Amino acid sequence: MDRKILAAAIIGGTSLVLAPVTAWAASSVGTSTQDDATVADADDGYGMMGRGWADDSDDDGTGGGRGGMGMMGGYGGMMGGTMMGGAFDDSVVLDLVDDDISDTDAASLAYMVEEEKLAHDLYVALGDEWDQRVFVGVARAETQHTEAVRSLLDAYDLTDPTDGMDEGEFADADLQDLYDTLLAQGLKSEEDALAVGALVEETDISDLQARATDEESVSLLFDHLESASEHHLIAFVRNLDAAGVDYEAQVLSDDALAEILGE
Repeated sequence: MDRKILAAAIIGGTSLVLAPVTAWAASSVGTSTQDDATVADADDGYGMMGRGWADDSDDDGTGGGRGGMGMMGGYGGMMGGTMMGGAFDDSVVLDLVDDDISDTDAASLAYMVEEEKLAHDLYVALGDEWDQRVFVGVARAETQHTEAVRSLLDAYDLTDPTDGMDEGEFADADLQDLYDTLLAQGLKSEEDALAVGALVEETDISDLQARATDEESVSLLFDHLESASEHHLIAFVRNLDAAGVDYEAQVLSDDALAEILGE
C-alpha cells in the first residue's frame, strides 16, 4: 500500500513545502515487518536485513562502527559510528576569539543558537512520541552544538536569545512558527517525524552555508555544525529508506543531497 508524507514549514515568512514522498510496504527492504533489524539506528548502528553496531564511546553516540551479520550489517555499523558527526572540542573555537565581531556575525550566532535549540527540542519531543532511537542520538548531539554556540556568544559578550527559554520556546517568531508547524507534522506518524528531521537538517545546512564568514572562530564552528548536520541528515534518510520511504531534497539541490548521501 502506498502512503504519502507531506510536511510544511514556514521559514522567514515563506511557505516551504516538503513534497510528497512515497512509502512502500516494509517487504520492499526484504522483511515483512519493520523491526530493529530494518532501521538504521543512531545508537546501535542497525542496518537493513542485518545488524552492525557502534561503540558508544563519545557523548553523542559517535563511537567507532563495527559491521555485523546480514546483507547490510556492515553498513549499519558504519552508520552507527559516523552519523552523529563526531565529538567537538569548542575550546579550539574559543581560542580563535578576538576582540571584535561584526554585527552580521553576531546576528548569525544569535540565529543559529536558536536553530540548534529548535532541532534539539523537536527531536526530544518526537523521540518521546515515537520511541525512535535515532532521535535520542541526534538530540544528544544537538545539545552539544547548542552549548558550543552559546559558548561563543558568551566569549563575544553577546546576548543569548535562548536564555531562560523552555523547550519549544523561541525568541524568533519565525522559528517559533517553524517549530510549532514541524512538531504538529512530526506527531502524525513515525515516517512524518523522520521526514521532519531530514527537513530540519537540510535547512540547517542551507542556513549555515548562507552565513559563511571570514571570522575564524565563527567559521570553524559553523563548519563543524554543517558537517554534523550532514551526518544527521544521512541518519534520517537511511531510517526513511529502511521504512520504505523515498526521500527527496526539499531545501538543498538534488545533487547536493546525493553528494551528502554518497550516491
